[in-house]
Amino acid sequence: MASVSLMPEENPAVQQLLAQLAGNVLPTEPSIWPLALGYWLVLGAVLIAAAALLYWWRLGRDWRRVSRQRKRIQSQTDAGRQLLQLHQLLRWVLINKLGADKGLTDRAFAERVTASLATLPPSWLNGHYRAEPAVHPIDWAEVQRLLKAWRKEAHR
Repeated sequence: MASVSLMPEENPAVQQLLAQLAGNVLPTEPSIWPLALGYWLVLGAVLIAAAALLYWWRLGRDWRRVSRQRKRIQSQTDAGRQLLQLHQLLRWVLINKLGADKGLTDRAFAERVTASLATLPPSWLNGHYRAEPAVHPIDWAEVQRLLKAWRKEAHR
């Protein structure tokens, strides 16, 4: 029996078959579009996170303005002007952020502050309305506590 060699260089039949083979063609690169499910999930999570951050930033924007205004009022030297501007700022917060009536009386304003602080109304609260020349000093820690309580109330 004759032995048939399988080595291509020795067998002419194998050489002929190898010559008929086409070369390997690389497949085309996969397209980026349409995105795979994982990319869509990541993209959706990023968009939701960005929207949430924007919402929370806008929610606190007015309160940051109130805080800056409070600091500006606190830095003034004229005590009478401080009282007037602080009163205006607090009324603005009550009306615009807490939905109080625009015709809020001074008594109703004082009652609202008293309820928020859970103490007697502070001596400086309506001090700019008094006829007496003595100006009561403003307790800025109390003002800060009041604004924090109103901010919590506004976000309920």
